[in-house]
Amino acid sequence: MKRLQENRIDQISKYLQANKLDPELLPEILDHLACEAEESLWDGQAFEQIYQDMVKTADAQTLLNLSVDHQNLLAMEKSLNDIVFENRNKSYGAYDLRKGYGQTVQRAVVMGVAFFLLLVMFPKLYARLTPDPKPDDVAWLVEVNPVNIKMEEPPVPPAKEEPAPVQKTVKALTPEVLPDNEVEIEELPPVVEDLQNAQPSTATVDGAENIDVIAPPVENAPAPKAEVAGVETRRDETFTHVEQSPQYAGGNEAMSAFLRKNLKYPRPASQAGVQGKVFVQFTVGSDGKIENATALKGIGFGCDEEAVRVVKMMKDWMPGKQAGVPVRVRFTLPIAFQLD
Repeated sequence: MKRLQENRIDQISKYLQANKLDPELLPEILDHLACEAEESLWDGQAFEQIYQDMVKTADAQTLLNLSVDHQNLLAMEKSLNDIVFENRNKSYGAYDLRKGYGQTVQRAVVMGVAFFLLLVMFPKLYARLTPDPKPDDVAWLVEVNPVNIKMEEPPVPPAKEEPAPVQKTVKALTPEVLPDNEVEIEELPPVVEDLQNAQPSTATVDGAENIDVIAPPVENAPAPKAEVAGVETRRDETFTHVEQSPQYAGGNEAMSAFLRKNLKYPRPASQAGVQGKVFVQFTVGSDGKIENATALKGIGFGCDEEAVRVVKMMKDWMPGKQAGVPVRVRFTLPIAFQLD
């Protein structure tokens, strides 16, 4: 195919520019006309004739119509931002922000939905990744350490002394000021003759007269035990060490069987691999009931609460005794949590 010379291409370009063809449409129309001119040259026509036919076909009105139609097409393709920022400074920053607003909103919505779904599905994913412990993975080890109580030797009672003679006294009422209508004369005060050989007192006792001996108090005398003195031991007092310590009904073996049956290994402790001993302190009442059970020293992860719960479930114990009388005793029981 014959190619057009540069001067002829410039001639066609100047013609299109002289008729005010849209600059954006100029390269496409020029290429189209140049191709048609090359085909006509191949058919043997002269360039001058080809140029005249080209001017008749692409006259000034036709080129103007093409420019207007092209502008309309470009206006339809432009966005609202292009229309607003037409003939304005688009490099200031506002144009880029408005142009990328749709993508920013879309990206934010996608991220928000993804984060919400992650929060909703996280518990289920964690439950799937963390399986429940199998029964064979848990072992029970219960240790019961009895408290050794040393028996104290009862103190030697002091030697019996002969009772001192009792001073003769006469009951003398303590004066009390009352209204006349409330005064009740139950017993008259002693007369002077009665007090000549006796001392005033709260009761009348027929004893020896004119006794000036005053018995000195016994210093550092050991207090006799309750059963020796004939006084009942106070049952509301809590002891730490007693003569006979409290015991679980059935002994340590029965208590170990009870703990193995009722003690449950907490799930947080088994998942974290926590094991150790929990020292539970409680009070065995004089009736054998468990009171005030609390974890004195523990290992956490639910083991302390589980040990206290099982101790509160125990049946009545055999109460401890002091001087043969059931009393309240504070007891400490170690409970071991151990995994296989």
